[in-house]
Amino acid sequence: MTIQLQSIGHVPATLAQDIKPGNTLLWNFGETSTVLEIVSTTSKTLTVKTRSDRSGNEYVRRFNKTRKVAVIKK
Repeated sequence: MTIQLQSIGHVPATLAQDIKPGNTLLWNFGETSTVLEIVSTTSKTLTVKTRSDRSGNEYVRRFNKTRKVAVIKK
């Protein structure tokens, strides 16, 4: 399974339901963020708290569990 990211191309992806704290997410143009915690889950969605690796700002993001997300494997 892959996802197309702007300025990067196709990269391996995983479903949002498989995101775990400590994962590094890859976004368009090479931006990355680290998952700090899983805030909540419902039957269809997952809410996570992330920190931007560039700016250090923290964000709360909600994903459908079936959404493809690029996770950097370490």
